[in-house]
Amino acid sequence: MRDRGRVQRVENGDRGRLAIAVAVVAVGTSAILIMYASSGPLTISFYRLLFTTLMLVPWVLLFEREALARLQRADLLRLAAVGLVLALHFSLWIASVKLTSVANSVVLVTTHPLFVAAISATFLGERSPRYALLGGVVAGTGVLVMFAGDLSTGGLLGGVLGDLLAFGGAIAAGIYIVAGRSERRKLPTGTYCVVVYAFTALFLLPGAFWESHLVPAAALDWPLFLAMAAVPGILGHTLYNYALGHVSAFVVSASLLGEPVLSSLLAAVLFVQLPPALSIVGIPLVLGGIVLAAWASGNRAAG
Repeated sequence: MRDRGRVQRVENGDRGRLAIAVAVVAVGTSAILIMYASSGPLTISFYRLLFTTLMLVPWVLLFEREALARLQRADLLRLAAVGLVLALHFSLWIASVKLTSVANSVVLVTTHPLFVAAISATFLGERSPRYALLGGVVAGTGVLVMFAGDLSTGGLLGGVLGDLLAFGGAIAAGIYIVAGRSERRKLPTGTYCVVVYAFTALFLLPGAFWESHLVPAAALDWPLFLAMAAVPGILGHTLYNYALGHVSAFVVSASLLGEPVLSSLLAAVLFVQLPPALSIVGIPLVLGGIVLAAWASGNRAAG
């Protein structure tokens, strides 16, 4: 029995690592697909979440119908609040991709683990270990260096505005993760995601209508919206949620840093887009700080 359990853990770990590998590649395409789209950020956000929701509905109806039927009014209100924060995250971050370099946008929005730690310490009483705080300081220094780089090249209304929007998207992502933590424990992944994504699309609808009357700027945007939903939406974030059940939180957290690396490389190849000189200094500080913070938090959880 003990050997069988050990084999099962190894197999689950292998599946979890495979899920992470697929998710890293899938999420890394998100900013690139956004760059190719001609529509505004609210329209892109709305259709991405709408199509992701529609793709998840068959799965939930087939395998998680009972969990969906058990949802009460109070549950829906809490999930709606989570969806509102997620709508803010997508609106801010997708707008940032159009205003600053892909490298700056994806690196800054990936700082959300630092905000998760700060929010958890403030509202949940979860203290961070000393090395996690040091990681936050290192990453924060890198963020300031990146802001300085864009300020020196693009001015306040150029890259810096995009940096600020990406940073705001990271704060919203941190709130989203903390707020949804307890809800994920109560609900299957599919049920949680389909309800939250549906509310997110609903909250984005008025802004998208105001921005474009729900008409994409180009016909090519339709397949791009579908690709955003299927690849970074389903194969990316959904597989990350799956992986959390099979490998350590530290492994998943550290793997998130694959997104800015892959996105930056793709932007350099496809758009000949390189970050400002100071960002080349700041980006390793941000990523290194996040790794240090994730490692310290992971060790504390394991102990």
